[in-house]
Amino acid sequence: MSGLTATLPTKVGGDNNVLARTMNFEFFRPVFTGDPIVCDVTIEQLEKKDKRKTSIHATFRCVNQHGKQVLGGVLVE
Repeated sequence: MSGLTATLPTKVGGDNNVLARTMNFEFFRPVFTGDPIVCDVTIEQLEKKDKRKTSIHATFRCVNQHGKQVLGGVLVE
């Protein structure tokens, strides 16, 4: 299920019309079916380059129901 967990932080790119060029993921723990996961994304930079392109630099941290980090990483365009 860890692969599906990695889709959570990518939503910020879709919401801001950004296609991340680089995505670094670090998986810390397994995630199992039924585990509630909370993903916090911090957008450190969001800059409109032109009509079709937006630049982003964001970090993210996902935790399970026990408050344990299961995933972390960076999104960069």
